[in-house]
Amino acid sequence: MEIIHLKDTNLQYWQTRSRENVVALGFFDGVHKGHQHVIDTAKAAADEKNVSLDVMSFFPHPKTVLSNGKIVIQYLMTLDEKAKALEAMGVDRFYIVNFTKAFAALPPEEYIEEYLYKFGTVHAVAGFDFTYGFKGAGKIGTLYETSGRRITATEVGKVECQGEKVSSTLIREMILTGRIQKVETLMGRPFTTHTRISNGYFQHQPAFILPESGYYDVMLESRFHKLNCTLYVDNENNHIGFTDNTLLKHFNNRNIKITWFNKTAAFAYKQYATV
Repeated sequence: MEIIHLKDTNLQYWQTRSRENVVALGFFDGVHKGHQHVIDTAKAAADEKNVSLDVMSFFPHPKTVLSNGKIVIQYLMTLDEKAKALEAMGVDRFYIVNFTKAFAALPPEEYIEEYLYKFGTVHAVAGFDFTYGFKGAGKIGTLYETSGRRITATEVGKVECQGEKVSSTLIREMILTGRIQKVETLMGRPFTTHTRISNGYFQHQPAFILPESGYYDVMLESRFHKLNCTLYVDNENNHIGFTDNTLLKHFNNRNIKITWFNKTAAFAYKQYATV
């Protein structure tokens, strides 16, 4: 899969190197079950038309840019993690648009012309609540007419779980209240984070979400070791720590992946053999 970062200075370059495609549109933070439904729908259309399956997303989050940084979004995954998830779903090209106020101010017609039609898009797929163009005036349901009937479109309905719409906002709420097992249901896979332990300390990036403060059963993975254990989280201070510091030797000064299983009601000493 190709990963292409789009900005004003390289837009024309990539327009001339585009190919016919079906594109899935959205931010796709977490690539949860709702996002998966959008991408699977786009993949089916791309296979039927025998064209490339592309995803066009944005970064940073529009709410952060449009609020002048007053609204801070804690992301569910890094761009690298998002790319790996999309590649596993069969995406051929992943476009990441540099979201700016100038981009947000584009009229819907210009957005379609510059970011879809000139990129070879023949069909667009997005969730029912996806909007584009100045003040979100463009809707996926009207894209066909707005494009001058040059680009067809599919509007994908909401995906629900136990009566609630699956969304990145709901998943963040679940994580911040320690309901990790519910997160796995909404995402279709366990919640994971990536970090590094340097000189005995977890180096967690504050731009990415952490569960609420407490103790959690997790699995740690590095290049050489895999270990089930209990970690504690101090969310207010963006801090993760071992409950047993003798485990540090397996992971110190290494990049690690944390798979979060559940929050424990009270700390009980748990340690398992490394693999």
